[in-house]
Amino acid sequence: MNPTPRRLLSVSAVAVALAATLTGCGSVLDSVLGDQPEAAQRDEPGGEITASAEADVFSLQVGDCLNYLALSEESTEFSSLPTVPCAEQHDAEIYAETNLTKEQYEADLALADDTETPTHADQFCYDAFSGFVGTSYEESTLDYTYLSPTPEGWAGGDDVVQCLVLHLEGGLTGSMQGTGL
Repeated sequence: MNPTPRRLLSVSAVAVALAATLTGCGSVLDSVLGDQPEAAQRDEPGGEITASAEADVFSLQVGDCLNYLALSEESTEFSSLPTVPCAEQHDAEIYAETNLTKEQYEADLALADDTETPTHADQFCYDAFSGFVGTSYEESTLDYTYLSPTPEGWAGGDDVVQCLVLHLEGGLTGSMQGTGL
């Protein structure tokens, strides 16, 4: 039996202090018990999320809203994340994604313990932040983090990095795009 593929949560420098509270809901039990998360519920294939759900991370898309800060403690690997329609209160939104090359992924792994040098994934999310939010990261009240492949996921063909913009106080409705927060 193949283990459930998971994505790794990588935390930006500002969010490192929150790492103890910004954690995941995937567990070893998922792969042992065979619980498989379902795709996010959408109004049409590729459309907006229509109902709150624990959605498979591989079904997430740019524009999806999440209740990310409510995740259980001390996990950095996820097979699912709590999605909600953006019209409902949420604290995170996927704002960009990219595919890593083998060289970028290997370089990012080598930088895993280096908190001073941004990874390719971190740099991509930082660069995309101001274009999405409408203000620079340094002037914003929002934070960001990203989902990236685990080594097991990479070996299975996962090369996607997804950037999440975070409103640390939560309770937002609608997209964070262009808000200037």
